Amino acid sequence: MTETPAPESSPPPQAGPPTTPLTPLPQESPPPAHAGWAVVAVLFFWPLAFSAFTHAFNVYPLWARGDVEGAKAASDRVRKLGQISLWLFGALLLLFAICYTAVMVAWISQGYGWHHHHWHHGMGDQDMMWRNH
Repeated sequence: MTETPAPESSPPPQAGPPTTPLTPLPQESPPPAHAGWAVVAVLFFWPLAFSAFTHAFNVYPLWARGDVEGAKAASDRVRKLGQISLWLFGALLLLFAICYTAVMVAWISQGYGWHHHHWHHGMGDQDMMWRNH
C-alpha cells in the first residue's frame, strides 16, 4: 500500500467569513461642498452660480455612492467657480472705473463742467423764444 504524502504547507480550511480587526478603520469624511463659494458666485457673478450650486449639491450624493474622486472634483469645481466669479467681478469693476474715469476726463477737458450747466434750469425752448421777443 502506498500512501500519498500530505502537502506540508497547505493551510487548514477556514469556516465562515474572514475575520475583521477589532478596531474599526477610520472612515473618510466627505469633501466640503463649498457652499460659501457658491454664494460668492451668486453675489459677484451670477451666471456662474448655476453651475456652482449644481456641483455643490452633487458633492454628498457622489460621495454616498462611493464616487470619492467625483465628489472631490465637484467640491474643487465649486471653489474654483466661486473664485472665478470673484476675479471676474473685480475685473469688470476695474474696467468700469477706467471707463468712468476716461469719460469724466474727456467731459471736463471739453469744458462741460458744472459751471456751464446753470443756464438750463427752468427754461425750455418756448421760454427762450418769449424772452427774445
